Amino acid sequence: MFGQMPRWKLFKIWGHEIFMEPIFLALVAFFVFSGVNTSADLLSGLLLAPILFFGLLWHELGHAITTKKFGYGQSQIVMQGMGAVAISQRPVNTPPKNAATISVMGPVFSLSITLVFGLIYNFVPIPEGLLREFCYKMALYNGFWALFNLLPINPLDGGHIMLAGFRALLKNDRKAYLTTAIVSLVVLAGLALVAFQYFGMMGLLIAIMVGYSNIQIIQQLK
Repeated sequence: MFGQMPRWKLFKIWGHEIFMEPIFLALVAFFVFSGVNTSADLLSGLLLAPILFFGLLWHELGHAITTKKFGYGQSQIVMQGMGAVAISQRPVNTPPKNAATISVMGPVFSLSITLVFGLIYNFVPIPEGLLREFCYKMALYNGFWALFNLLPINPLDGGHIMLAGFRALLKNDRKAYLTTAIVSLVVLAGLALVAFQYFGMMGLLIAIMVGYSNIQIIQQLK
């Protein structure tokens, strides 16, 4: 309807091309400037820019590297308004075990950041200041991102893992997609209030958008 969002090619990592859409900058700005009242708040908020960029990139590299391991070729990683996504040429009917492994490796890579920076924060004698705060937030945000992505909601990684499980269990892709979409809506309904409480209208809007995408899947399958 509106055409494809313009993308800037940034660089390559291990053969995977990295792109950024302009809307990603709006996402970063939202987190950086939320709750900023003083210059100290601004400095603290600016730490979130590299945390978001490298955290999301490393998460998607988990998917891309695993996808290539299974023989599905290189991926394009796009930093976008909803975070980031790894786009590959792997077939839709990827075996459930492979699909689940690809999906789970994103959170695993995020947790590796939490582990490394958590150890640095707790065991390296870094003086109080921005560097120590950076280590703390790097561990915290990536841990949150990993656990959040494991929620059984399509299109999060947890939703993809759930879909792979239903495909293996039901032996029917149509029923698997339908069941995944229904479960996603049930979980979203329970989390909508939490999303609004902690993230305001933006959190509620994202929940509505994700819910609508699952409603569309149900309508198409029926």
